[in-house]
Amino acid sequence: MSKTDDIELKNRIKLKACDLGFDLVGLSRPDYSPEDHDRLQRWIDKEYQADMAYMARNPRQRSDPRLLFEAVRSILAVGITYYNETCYRLNQPYISLYARGQPYQDVIKGKLKALLKFIQELRPEARGKIAVDTSPTFDKLWAEKAGLGWRGKNTLLINHKIGSFIFLGEIFLNLELEPDPPETDHCADCHACLDACPTGALVGPHVLDARLCISYLTIEAGEPLENPALIGNNLFGCDICQLACPYNKTALPAKIPEFRRQSPGLKGNISLADLTEAEFNNRYSGTIMGNSGFNRYKNNAKAVDININRNPEKP
Repeated sequence: MSKTDDIELKNRIKLKACDLGFDLVGLSRPDYSPEDHDRLQRWIDKEYQADMAYMARNPRQRSDPRLLFEAVRSILAVGITYYNETCYRLNQPYISLYARGQPYQDVIKGKLKALLKFIQELRPEARGKIAVDTSPTFDKLWAEKAGLGWRGKNTLLINHKIGSFIFLGEIFLNLELEPDPPETDHCADCHACLDACPTGALVGPHVLDARLCISYLTIEAGEPLENPALIGNNLFGCDICQLACPYNKTALPAKIPEFRRQSPGLKGNISLADLTEAEFNNRYSGTIMGNSGFNRYKNNAKAVDININRNPEKP
């Protein structure tokens, strides 16, 4: 096909992605990134992955897309905001914005399947592999190379228009399409996220020690918590470094209903730890936190109750 036809195909793909609800879409070449492979290996050598053993398996595959999909010739990267206005107060239990909506992996995979089907209708020879978070690849690397944003000092992808509350996904395509220009780093000398992290998990710019990260401790760490005081008022996940980021001051709320659910049941004087399993399911069913199970909730809730009572916010 001619270059003009390829440009038209690319434009139609992007328009369809927007129609499906994606806020960001771009294309990158599937080039192996030795720098990212080496960075990951150094991170693993320091055991910053904690007990997330899957992060240490086949590390090269994360930065070499041909090991994930041998026929890949382009990577279509997408992003969708899940931001909702929130009020973070130390004397109130907090659920991360990402955990309040429906499981994003299912939502984004469904949209990417529809997008891949659309591409195959335009180009029947098209084949692709969909990746959303759980696949062994660097979502943020391909998003950055496709121009969706840059990797901030808190290790998250930041877009200068919609901030960093972004879910990412990719389609590894066997079609060679013109790549978009990569985004450049706009953090400059800002270190608000590093200063805001209460546990020191951001041990340096772009480096996260998961062993100290509240998100890891409340979502993936073993039970019971080894140091309950570390999680503070964070019931599930943590947004502190993102809420401190200047690029999130003007973030726009999520457009699709799957991610617009507000955090239910966090007001009132009832002890979080007194919630029964039936009450928990009634309040959080269908959300990411609800899917994590009652036992993890109970474990985290006990710690949050103690931490809030021990450190009430001053008027």
